[in-house]
Amino acid sequence: MEQHREKIEHYGVIMEGMGLSPVAARVFVYLLLSPNQLVTFDDLVNYFNVSKSAISNAIKWLTTSQMIEAKTIGGQRKRYFSADFKVFYNEQQMSQKFSLMHTLLDDVRATRGLDDEFGKELDNISTLYKMLMVEIPIIIERWKRMTDFDKEK
Repeated sequence: MEQHREKIEHYGVIMEGMGLSPVAARVFVYLLLSPNQLVTFDDLVNYFNVSKSAISNAIKWLTTSQMIEAKTIGGQRKRYFSADFKVFYNEQQMSQKFSLMHTLLDDVRATRGLDDEFGKELDNISTLYKMLMVEIPIIIERWKRMTDFDKEK
């Protein structure tokens, strides 16, 4: 994995911009680039040379957010981690986030009670999220048919 150290850092910074902690971002990118489908906790601690606590917190966050999954193999005590792509195409989760966002924006608009330029921007963005709620399931279904993604699992 040493040959990927620069890429892990580069893409880690990008993932930080998407809301991940520095260690979680780099762990996720490491799992994406790893030639081994399954990586142990010790592999991560040794590679990143950070505290076990930092790796543990990153793994907890990534597991909770469903970006990675943990497995055990044949009764071994070790857990093995791998990237999990389901979160990236989970239509229900996406729709829920879009719904929460448009509900929040509509409520902010109503609470402000002002008919100004900012209120119009809130309406426009809320409309975008409502449209995404309708279009995302259609796009995901088309993508699944096009790629046979579900059939590979």
